[in-house]
Amino acid sequence: MITVSQIPGRTTLINNEEYLFFSGYSYLGLGINQTFTDLVKKGIDLYGVVYPSSRISNTQLDLYTAFEEKMAQYTSADAAACFSSGFLSARTATEVVCKQMQVYCMHHTHPASSATHQLKKIPDTQSWDAFLQEREEQREFTFGLVADSINPTPGHINDFSFLQTTPPHFNITLIIDDSHGIGWLGNNGEGIRSTLSLPSNVELLLNFSLSKAFHINGGAVCGSAKWINEIRSHVNYTTSTPMMPSLAYAWLNSEQLFLEQRLKLIENIEYLLKLLTNNTFVANEGTPVFVADKKGIAHDLLQQKVIISSFAYPHPYSNPVNRVVLNALHLKSDLEKLALLLGH
Repeated sequence: MITVSQIPGRTTLINNEEYLFFSGYSYLGLGINQTFTDLVKKGIDLYGVVYPSSRISNTQLDLYTAFEEKMAQYTSADAAACFSSGFLSARTATEVVCKQMQVYCMHHTHPASSATHQLKKIPDTQSWDAFLQEREEQREFTFGLVADSINPTPGHINDFSFLQTTPPHFNITLIIDDSHGIGWLGNNGEGIRSTLSLPSNVELLLNFSLSKAFHINGGAVCGSAKWINEIRSHVNYTTSTPMMPSLAYAWLNSEQLFLEQRLKLIENIEYLLKLLTNNTFVANEGTPVFVADKKGIAHDLLQQKVIISSFAYPHPYSNPVNRVVLNALHLKSDLEKLALLLGH
C-alpha cells in the first residue's frame, strides 16, 4: 500500500519526495490540467458543488439535459442517460435488459456489469458457434450479451468481430462497458464504437465510467431511444442524485481540450512502445496500459522513485498484476527514465 500526499499527475509526492507516477487512471491527464480545473471551478460558481435532487423531481437542472444530448451525439447514439458513477450506469444497463430477456456474460467482464444473479456466464472455452447452437436448441433467439470493451489487466482491446457470423434469426442486445476506451480510443475518442462493425440484428447499448479518461466522477448509458427510456424509468436513475453539476459543465466545454490531450496520450503510447522494442517482459496492445510480467518489478521501481500499478484485481484474492499506466501528462524524459529502468 502506497499513500501519496497530493493528487497524482505525471508525478506525486510521498513524504515530500517526488516520484514518477505510472499508476491509477486519468488517461487524458485532466486532474491537474489548469484549463479543465478552471472550468470545474467556474461550474461550481454557476451551479454549486452538488445538485441534491432526484432525476424525477419537479425541479430539473437543464445542464443535465444538455449533457445527455451531447453525450449521445459524442457516442453516435440516439439518446443517453447520465449517472453519478460508472458502476451505477453499468449495473443499471444490465438490470434493465435482464428484465426483458436472458442475459449472458462474457469472460473477464467487470463485476459492475456481471455480478448480478440474473446473468449466466459463457464458459471461456466455449466457441460462439457452440453457444449459438445451444440457444438454437432451446429456441432462445432473443438474448443479451454483456462484455467489456477493454480488459484493463493486460490492456487488451476485445474483438467483437465474431458477432458477424450470427445468423439473422437471432436478435442480440450487446451491452458493452467502455470505461477504458471512451475518451481516447478512436479518431475522436469515441471509444470502442470506432472499432465495431455489428450486423443489423445486434443492437449496441453502451455504458461507461467517465473517470478513466475524463477525470469525472460519473457515468453514462448510451443507446436507442427505446433502451434509454427504459433506463430513465429504472429506480437507479429516477431516485439517485446526479453527478456534480460542475463536472458536467466542464465536460460540456472541453471538447477541444479532450482532442489535444488525446493526441499527447497517443504520442506517449507510441514513444514508450518504441523505447521498449527489445524488452521481453513488458507487453502492450496499443492501449495506455503496459503489463510488466516480472516478479518484484514494482518494488524495484519504487526504490528508484517510480510508482506503477501493482495489486490484486478485481478481487482481493486475485493474483497481483504489474501495470505501467500512461497519461497525457508524461514527458518524453519520464518515459526514457522508465524504459531505462525496465531494461535493467
